[in-house]
Formats: sequence, structure tokens, C-alpha cells
Amino acid sequence: MACRHCGEEVPEEARFCPSCGAEQAVAGPQEERKVVSVLFVDVVGSTAHADGADPEDVRERNQLYYRETRERIERYGGVVEKFIGDAIMAVFGAPLARSDDAERAVRAALSTLEGIRELNERHAGLDLQVRAAVCSGEAMVAINAAPGEALATGDVVNTAARLQSAAPPGRAIVGENTYRLTRHAFGLEELPSIDAKGKRDAVRAWLVGEPLVSPASRPTSQTPLVGRDRELLIVRTVWDRAVNASRPHLVTVLGPAGIGKSRLASEMAMDVEAQGGRTLWGRSLPYEEQTPYRGAGEIVRRATGIFENEPVDVARDKLAAAVASLFPEGEVAETTRYLSLLLGLGLDEPASEVIHLQFAMRRFVELLSREQPVLVVFEDIHWADAVLLDLIDYLVSHVQEHRILFLALARPEFMEERPSWGAGMAGSTTLPLDPLTPAEAAQVIGSLLAKAQASIVERVVATAGGNPLFIEELVASLADDPLSEELPGTVLAAISARIDSLPAAGRTALLHASVIGQTFWRDVLAHLGDVPDVDEALDALEARGLVQRRSQSQVEGDVEFTFKHVLIRDTAYGMLPRAARRELHAATAAHVERSVPDPAEIGWVLA
Repeated sequence: MACRHCGEEVPEEARFCPSCGAEQAVAGPQEERKVVSVLFVDVVGSTAHADGADPEDVRERNQLYYRETRERIERYGGVVEKFIGDAIMAVFGAPLARSDDAERAVRAALSTLEGIRELNERHAGLDLQVRAAVCSGEAMVAINAAPGEALATGDVVNTAARLQSAAPPGRAIVGENTYRLTRHAFGLEELPSIDAKGKRDAVRAWLVGEPLVSPASRPTSQTPLVGRDRELLIVRTVWDRAVNASRPHLVTVLGPAGIGKSRLASEMAMDVEAQGGRTLWGRSLPYEEQTPYRGAGEIVRRATGIFENEPVDVARDKLAAAVASLFPEGEVAETTRYLSLLLGLGLDEPASEVIHLQFAMRRFVELLSREQPVLVVFEDIHWADAVLLDLIDYLVSHVQEHRILFLALARPEFMEERPSWGAGMAGSTTLPLDPLTPAEAAQVIGSLLAKAQASIVERVVATAGGNPLFIEELVASLADDPLSEELPGTVLAAISARIDSLPAAGRTALLHASVIGQTFWRDVLAHLGDVPDVDEALDALEARGLVQRRSQSQVEGDVEFTFKHVLIRDTAYGMLPRAARRELHAATAAHVERSVPDPAEIGWVLA
């Protein structure tokens, strides 16, 4: 390990550098700046309920409340940080960020309110009433916080606590940042601004209504599809072959969040249905999975007309009727049983072998394809359980001589988890979606902002990096505040989640490289320490499309890299606390100074 101050080698366990005496980093909770969503839940009128009550009754009541609330929060990926009297504080986005942390927090709040209502029904005389609030904003986050230590600190925590006290009993409210991040997902009604204790200005708040979309999804964009002609042509060509030659095929579409995977699939689905074909969608969720086969189960539900909220006996009757209309009589009972298990209806004995469920699903899609050609879309398979991925593997490998195209949508990191995906399958195509070109991005902006000034178009093109979702969010942000220089929270959340999904070494390398600048060098990064194998980390970052190696270097004898986009560099840099930035800047300058004969020649770089 190199000393960050003088660059000399330091023994791994040494606290001080033997050459210059500088203190080295010691083990402890690592801190970062992160945008988090904080949920506060509190019991209404708890003091009155406890007045004169037996202490054992109070304890039992509180334990029921705490247990139910914790389970609901953790189901959505939140971390319960502490209990303050009857108030519970949970953090979403720490220690790792996800692109939908704000939405998760609001869904957890609604689920908690529902859970308490159900708790009251199960326990006579309980009569608990709670209220909740969610606020999103920047906080200092302890990555390795020990039990009892604060996970997140910052004004966002105080604001969430203040808003919670103003929420109506049995309801949840959200602050302004959470509103901006979740307005696509929930019905939100603006309330009169709240005079919160300790806040200089009144705090805007919104009352949360019913969810508008399924978890972690967004309404399909209605802007013209731009820059995807080549990709659509490939999928259409594969579809034509699957239909005309009865040659099933798997197309896996890869791309980061917001790049347009679902939009491409939607366009293809419209083509299929216009030609008399049928499209069946199955989506994996990051949470709320009742069965590991959820994506396949959703396909069966759509094909048989079963609704998510129907009683299990009604669902089973619909399934049995649909199977009877498709299958030979001798297969009906057994297939109904296995598809019922795949749906998670809980009415049948478990299967002795997984192959029975796989074969039932295979026969189901094969028989559907005899009626009309079928496009089967498995969406967001990066969230899928291994058993569902094995099922897709099985279907693509065994379904033959039928008019079926399987379309799987995934983020690039999926291929790291399943590197052999598609290998050994008779027909498999992997289709990466590239960012839009500047000209294509400008065309999208023109469709969203009629007669937009050239300077605004250039600004959005430069910032969005060819990501269609980022373009739409930036344009919406400009519509709200044309003078704002802040990055929309949705964009920041997507990039932060992408960074936090990296392996530890690659993530550290990316954060340290952000201090060097938009352009950085391999040896300079190596001398900052903390990355065991710099070359391996850089290879991983390049494979994920976060950085790019340049063919030529401005520094003799060193390898030059650049961040693929300024948003990645800026987001990574923003995650570092000021103290860490100062230390890394100093270490970078020290290494550069030692690397040249006359430091005066590069004074501007050192500055």
C-alpha cells in the first residue's frame, strides 16, 4: 500500500508511514454523501393509550407494532435505524443506493399503514393509529455503521420527522424531493405548506394516494422512437423467421436504466399484434415477489384472464378452464396443478421435481402458439430469481418448431451474474442498446420542447449522455425551473444506483478516479491506494461502460482513461465527503509532483 502523503510503500498493518510519519487511514465506519429517502412512522395518541395501562400490556402492544412495521419496511429494502419512543425511523438508499429508493420508501409507508389496520383487525381492542412521512435528500451515510450508530445524518432526517408529526392519522405525506421522484408512481395531492419547527421556510408537502404503476416501473414514453431503427429491424427479422419457419429464438436486450429497453419491446409488441400475433408480458420485481416464478406466473395470468387481486379459488377455476380449452383431456388435471404451483396459489401439493413445472409451462406456451404467433417478453430479468432464469433457459432450449419469440430485457450487470446466458441455445441473440447520438438526442428534445433555444438543446444533449429517460427528465426539470442547474433526482438516483452496484474494488477505483478528473491515468490511480488490483478494476469499469481507455496518453509511460460521461464522474465525486476529497486531491498532487523533473512546469495542474 502506498502512503497517500509521500507515496512510499507502507506495511499493511502500519498506522503511520515509516518514511514521512503521516498517519494512515484506520479501520472505522466509512462515510459517503448520498441521496437517501427517510421514512418516519409514529403512533398517534400513544401517551393517552399508555395512561394508566398495565406495563405488560403496553410492552405487548409496542412489540406488535414494532414487529409489523419492521417487517414491512425491510420487505421494501429499508433499514430500520432506530426507535424513538413510538416513532420508527428507516432509511432507504443506505448503505447502497437503488434507482427507486424514494418509491420504495413510499410503498413501505403505505404497506405499514395497511399492516397496522390488519393488526387491529386481528387483535381485538388494539386500536392502533399511525401516520407516516417520507423525505428525500442528501445525507452523510456511514457505510459500515455499527449497531447503535447513526446510519444517516442531515437535514433530511429532521425534515422527515417534522413532516410526520403533521401527517393526518392513517395517512402518509411526502416532501418536495420525494414528490419529484415519485409523482409518476402515486396519486399525490398537494397540501398547504407546513410550518415545521426549526425550518426557516414553510415545507411543501403532498398527501399520498393510491399507486399508479407497478413497483419500479414507469409509464411508457409517448415521444417518437428515435435512433432504434437498426435494433427494431433485427428483432423484426428474428420474429419473421420464428413465425414463418417455426424457429423459436431468444433475443436478450441489454442496457442501463432509462436507455429504452421497455420502449423497444413495446414497439415490437405493437408490430406483433398488428400482424395478428399475441404478446405476453412477464415482469420480475425488485421486491414484492410472492413466488420465485413471478415473471412466468404473470404470463399465465395474462393468458388466462386471472387478476392479481382475485381470490385463489376464483383464480384456480379460471386457470382450470383455460387449461381445459387448450390441452388434451388427459393432461388437464396435472397441468392445472403445476401451473397453479407456478402461480403460487397455495392450493396444491408441491412438485417433487422442478422439471414438472418447467414442462407444464413449455406445453402452455407451445399450445398458445398453435392458435397465433406469440411474443413472450420477460422484463427486468436482472431482478429474476435463479429458478425463473432456469425456466427461461429450459423454454428456449426445448421449445422447437413453434411460432414463438422470447424477448428478455436486462441491465448489463446481469451478464456478470449469468455469463453463460444464451450459450448452448439453438437460437439466441444479444442486442445491446447504445446511447443516442447527439443528433438523435436533439431530435427527441425537439419533440418535447417545441422551438427550444439552441443553447438549451445543447445543454440537455451534453448532460443526458444519450439516455432517453435522462433527456425526458432534464426537459421536465427545465419546464419546472428553466434556470435550475441541479441534476433531476431521478437522473442522480439512476447513476448512483449504477455506481453502487459495482464490485467493491471497481467502485473504489471509480470514486478515486473522479478526484483526478474527467480524464485520469492508471498509475496515478494506483498510487492513491485502496484498490488491490487496479487493472482488474479498470477492466470491470470499462466492461460496464463507465470509463473508456484511450489509444494515446498525454502522460508518457502511463495509460490514460476517461469517464464515459461527465454525469458519471460528477455523481461519483459528489459521493465523497469533503475530507476525503481533500485527502485524495493532496495525494494526487503529490504523485504528479514527484512524476516530473520540474513541478513548476505543471503548476496549473497541481493547482
